[in-house]
Amino acid sequence: MIGIGCDIVEIDRIKKLIQHQGFLKILTEKEQEYFHTLSKQRQIEWLAGRFAAKEAIFKAISKQYPHMMISQIEVLSDDGGRPFVCFPNCEVHVSISHEKQYAIAYAMAFKKE
Repeated sequence: MIGIGCDIVEIDRIKKLIQHQGFLKILTEKEQEYFHTLSKQRQIEWLAGRFAAKEAIFKAISKQYPHMMISQIEVLSDDGGRPFVCFPNCEVHVSISHEKQYAIAYAMAFKKE
């Protein structure tokens, strides 16, 4: 195992940040494409979850990859809506949850064999 990470985000904080065009730069191209298909309210919740996930993943891999930027971490969803991480150098498991005004994510990173 490389590491474990956890992050929690207040959804209202993301609602304020989303008004700044530069904030969406944390998303990869594929993530931005999906983001723009969502309703305005769902965009905020989804972005809060993705931000929490990227922060949790960063915490899990930062000792192994200290120069990694959050915008290089890609979190997509499978056909069932479950998040998965596209990362070439290690296997990362992530879980995202929303509750009222918060989004939380946990991540575990392992070396690929």
